[in-house]
Amino acid sequence: MKTFQRSSLALLSMLLIACSGGNDTQTPANAPLPKVSTIAATFKEVRPTKEFVGKTEAKEDVNIQARVGGYLIKQHVADGAKVNEGDLLFEIDQDTYAAEVAKAEAKVAQDNAALNEASRNYKRGKELISKGAISESQMDQLTSKKLQAEAAIKVSEAALKTAKLNLSYTQIKAPTTGTLSQAQVSIGDLITSSTSLATLVQADPMYVSFQVSERELIEYREERQKEKAEGKPVSEPVAKLQLTTGSEYQHTGKFNFLDNRIDQNTGTIKVRAVFPNPNGFLLPGQHVTLVIEQGNAVNRLVIPQKAIQEDQTGKFVLVLGQDQVIEKRPIQVGQNQGTMLTVTSGLKEGEQIIVDGLQKVRVGGKAESTPAQLPETH
Repeated sequence: MKTFQRSSLALLSMLLIACSGGNDTQTPANAPLPKVSTIAATFKEVRPTKEFVGKTEAKEDVNIQARVGGYLIKQHVADGAKVNEGDLLFEIDQDTYAAEVAKAEAKVAQDNAALNEASRNYKRGKELISKGAISESQMDQLTSKKLQAEAAIKVSEAALKTAKLNLSYTQIKAPTTGTLSQAQVSIGDLITSSTSLATLVQADPMYVSFQVSERELIEYREERQKEKAEGKPVSEPVAKLQLTTGSEYQHTGKFNFLDNRIDQNTGTIKVRAVFPNPNGFLLPGQHVTLVIEQGNAVNRLVIPQKAIQEDQTGKFVLVLGQDQVIEKRPIQVGQNQGTMLTVTSGLKEGEQIIVDGLQKVRVGGKAESTPAQLPETH
């Protein structure tokens, strides 16, 4: 009997402990609410957009090459330095070329002396032949020597000009304003007239090239013609850049080039936009998303893209409703607007959308909110 009583007491104790443990897993009524960041769904005037994958290209991308050979004796600016047009970049040993200039100058002086003598003899010959003191044959010889001397001075002067040019080429200067790459040669290298020394890139403004299909080009032109026929102001397209981080580049661009033919292999045509790049934020070779706004603006509800989630039923957001209760709201979305996205159905203006802290909350629970900070443009 005692054994039975002890067993019953032990079983009762275990049940009490289990019940007590189950109560410990429940959230106390006075526990702090999870914190989230929210933003109000708001209407904004947006223009219809299309997105294209683009690539940044430098306005100028110059291969710096030597024009004469010799030993490289100095690099005047550091790798990666910003330089202005005409700045001295590299210097080749000048001794050989300076000697060639001196030699050419001496030849010019020699030929000048010969020309002066031939001119004097020719002048005397003209006087003598008029008096019959010399023959026609002798006069012809004097004339020939004068012409030969005149030709010789032209040759020597041209040689001097070439020698001076070659001497000047030992100083390699920046052909444009831009940023110098890492040097491809070292001091003391023996370089030739075709050696690449570095590249110079001018990245302000920056070009962005992309491909447009033949159909998209025709649709765009037809839309502009329709606007004109209806008496509406013809809307100029605006180019924006979306970076790989999802943020929007702070400057807008303009279109400055449309190729002159459709590529028969791809059915596309090359288009280029130009963007200000005063701080050098954009670099050549970047892959970007080009967002083109075209057509007249319309009012649309917009929310941050990062607030949108997706499950088997489709896209949805979490809304902080009355009494701080979290609701799941299925939505239909439209076009991108940088880091924002238009919503065509499922939301009302002013509703508080949870942007940050989504992993901390559940539908039907409560949360404490603070205003969300939208990402900055660059």
